[in-house]
Amino acid sequence: MPRVEEAYSLIKEVAGEVLGVDGSFLIRRIEEKLGRKPVSWGEALDVLEVLMTSWSVLDDSWEKSARLLLLARIYFEAYGSWRRMFPLKGIEKVLKWKGLRLLYARYLLKKYDGLAAETPDELARRVASYVATAEYNYGRRREAEKLFYELISSLRFLPNSPTLMNAGTRYPQLAACFVIPLSDDTDAILEAVRVSAWVFKTGAGAGYDFSPLRPRGAPIKGTGGVSSGPVSFMRIFDTVADVVKEGGKRRAAMMGILHDWHPDVLEFIESKCSDKPLFENFNISIGVHDSFMKAVLEDREWRLYDPSRCLGLVGSLSEDLSRLEEYCKPSKKLPARSILERASYCAWLSGDPGVVFVDTINLHNPTPQLGRIHATNPCGETPLLGWEACNLGSINLAQYIDREEKRIKWDELARDVEAAVRFLDDVIDVSWYPDKRIEEAVKKTRKIGLGVMGWADALALLGIPYDSHDALFLADKVMEFIAYHARKASNMLAEERSPYPAFSMSIHREGRLNFEPQIPASEIYDESKVSSSVKELVEDRPPLDWEELRRETRRGTRNATVTTIAPTGSISIIAGVNSSIEPFFALVYLRHSTIGSWVEVNPHLYKWLKENNMLRREVLEEIASHGGGIRWAPWAPKELKLVLPTALEISWEWHVRMQAAFQRWVDNAVSKTINMPSKASPEDVYKAFILAWGLGCKGITVYRDKSREAQVLETGKEIREVLEEPPKTPRHKDKQIYNWVRIGKKEVMIVHEDYAGGCPTCNS
Repeated sequence: MPRVEEAYSLIKEVAGEVLGVDGSFLIRRIEEKLGRKPVSWGEALDVLEVLMTSWSVLDDSWEKSARLLLLARIYFEAYGSWRRMFPLKGIEKVLKWKGLRLLYARYLLKKYDGLAAETPDELARRVASYVATAEYNYGRRREAEKLFYELISSLRFLPNSPTLMNAGTRYPQLAACFVIPLSDDTDAILEAVRVSAWVFKTGAGAGYDFSPLRPRGAPIKGTGGVSSGPVSFMRIFDTVADVVKEGGKRRAAMMGILHDWHPDVLEFIESKCSDKPLFENFNISIGVHDSFMKAVLEDREWRLYDPSRCLGLVGSLSEDLSRLEEYCKPSKKLPARSILERASYCAWLSGDPGVVFVDTINLHNPTPQLGRIHATNPCGETPLLGWEACNLGSINLAQYIDREEKRIKWDELARDVEAAVRFLDDVIDVSWYPDKRIEEAVKKTRKIGLGVMGWADALALLGIPYDSHDALFLADKVMEFIAYHARKASNMLAEERSPYPAFSMSIHREGRLNFEPQIPASEIYDESKVSSSVKELVEDRPPLDWEELRRETRRGTRNATVTTIAPTGSISIIAGVNSSIEPFFALVYLRHSTIGSWVEVNPHLYKWLKENNMLRREVLEEIASHGGGIRWAPWAPKELKLVLPTALEISWEWHVRMQAAFQRWVDNAVSKTINMPSKASPEDVYKAFILAWGLGCKGITVYRDKSREAQVLETGKEIREVLEEPPKTPRHKDKQIYNWVRIGKKEVMIVHEDYAGGCPTCNS
C-alpha cells in the first residue's frame, strides 16, 4: 500500500501538470478538513476528492478535476504511474463516466492489497472481450468485441452489475438475479439456501415463492409436530444473505412472494409492517389473482387454502381458483377487501408489501407448456419459471437525443438496440452458473431483458414534462420502437444460431408476441392532449412492419423474452443519468458516501442556474430545504418548473400511468416505484394497487416518503458545517438508501453513494 508521502507527491504532480492548481494548497486543505495529517494514502486522496466534488457545486471545473485525480489514482495503483492514462485513446471517453467513484469502489478488479488492478477503459475491454468469446462459433469474435466495447465505453449501453463485475474472472456469473423454486420439504429448502448463498456471493439476487410451504400450525406427519410456516423459513434466507453480503461487493437482494390464497397471507403482509421488520434483505410482494381483485371490487369473501391439503394448487399448469372449492376445503375465509386494505396500510407504513399480478404475468408467459410463473426477481421486473435467471442490460436514452435539433436519433437507437440484444444473447453462453439446473433452465428459454435508463434526462432535453400526456405518448412510442427492434434482432439471431430450444412449445410459434394482448393506449393517456411537437418527434420515426415481424417470429426467434425495465441504480450512476424510467428524485440534495458528503445538483438545473446567474450556495440550500424540487420557487420560470419535476411533486397516478405505458411493449415487467408524499393516505395506496391492475401492470411497488426509518436529526448546524466535517462511515444495514436530516431549521434529503433515485428498497 502506498504511503501518505506518495499520495502527496501524486497530488502535487497532477495538480501542477494537469489541473493547473497549487498542489500545496490542496494538501493544506486536506489537513484542515481532517484536523490532522492523513494516516494513509487512501485517506488523503479520498478527502481531496470530496473537497473537489464539494467545490464543483459552484465551479464545475472542479468536478472534472476530481475525476482526473481519481483516474490518476487508479492508473497509479494499477501501473505505478499515473501518466500512463494520457496516451490511451479511451481516456476522453472515460472522463465522461460520471460514476467513477462507484466504479472504483465496486466494479474495478482489485489486487490482494485492495488497490485497483485495472482501469475503467480496461473494464470495458474486459467485459467486451469476454462476452465476445461466444462469437467464436460464428466467426465474428473480433467484430463483436469491437462493437461491444464501443457500446459500453460510450455509455450508450451497460449490462447489469454482475456482468461488469464478474466477466473474465474465476467465477464469471453474469446474471443479475434468479428465481429459486421451493417445495414443502426441509431438504429442498436447505438445498435452495445452498444455491442462494452462491448467488449472493457473485453479486446477484434471488426471488422465491413461499406459497408451497404449509401454513403455521399445520401438522407434520413425520414428526408429529406442527409447521412454523413460510415466514419463519424466510428468516433462514435472510440470515444467509446477511452473512454473505458482509464480504461481497454489494448487498444481497431477495424477493419473497406469498400468494393470496395462502392461510398465512396476513402474517406475511405484516412481517415488515413495524419499526422493527423481521427481514432486512427481502422485498416482499403478495401474488394476487384476477379472481382476488374481482372479489375485492365486489366486496366478497376470499377463501384461503393449505397447500399441503390441496395438492393440485401448487405448481399446476392452470390455476383456476374459482373451482378450487370443488375438490379442496378452505382453511378459512376472509373478506378480500380486508386483505388488500391491510397490504395497503403496511405498504403505506413501510414500503412493503408490493403486489404481483400473477394472472397478468401468466397471460403473457411465452412458454405456458413449461409451467406457470409464480415468482419474480428481487425488484419485480422479471417474472421467471423456477431456476431461470435474468440477464439484463439497459440502453441510455439520453444518448439518443439530438440536443441542438431537439429530436430523437431513431436510426442510432435501432442500431444499438440490435447490438445490445446480440450482447445479451452472448452473455448466456459465456456465463458461469452456480447450479446445473439453472444452466439448463436458462438455455432452454434464453430469456434476456433489454431495458432503458435516462428517461427523465431524455424528457428534460426535449423540454417535455414527465407528468404529461406528451410524456406518456412518447414513452409508448419509444418503447414500441425498442420492442420492435429487439425482437427483430432476436429473430435474426435465430436464423444465424437457431431458435431457443423451447420455441416449439411457445406462443411465438403461433406468431404471438409477448406483450399481446395489450391494454389500449387510450386507457393510459389522452392522445387528443398530446402536443403537435411531440407527435412530430414520432412522425420522424422509421416505419415498423409488425405483421412482417410476426411472420419472422413464427419461423423462429432466439430469446423467449427480449425486454425488461430494471431499476438500473448503479449503472445509471456510472452513465451519469437518472435511473430507469423514474423521474428525477430530487434536484438538490446531500450525497453521503464512505469518503464524505457533498451537495449534488441535477445537471439540467445546474445548467439553467449557471446561465441565469443563479448558481449561488444560498439558492441551492433553499432548494434542498424544499424537498429538492423547484415547483414552489417564485424565481423559476414556468417552463423550467414543468420540465424538471421531482418524484414527490408528481401525483402517484402519473407514476402508475408511466409504468403502464412502458408495460404495453415490455415482454417481462417494469420495475418502477410509485412515489407518494408523506401526507398520502393508505387509501391512496389502495387506489394505486387497483389502478395498476386495471392498466395491465404486472406488479406495483409503492413508497411513501419518510415511511421507512426515523429521521436523523442534526440540530444546531448549517449545511456548510455538515459538509466540512471529517468523513463518517455511513451505516446502511437496510436497503433504504435515502433519508432526511434536519440541519439547523432546514430539512434536507441525504442519499447514499449508490442511490440513483427510484426504488429506495431495491438493490440494483
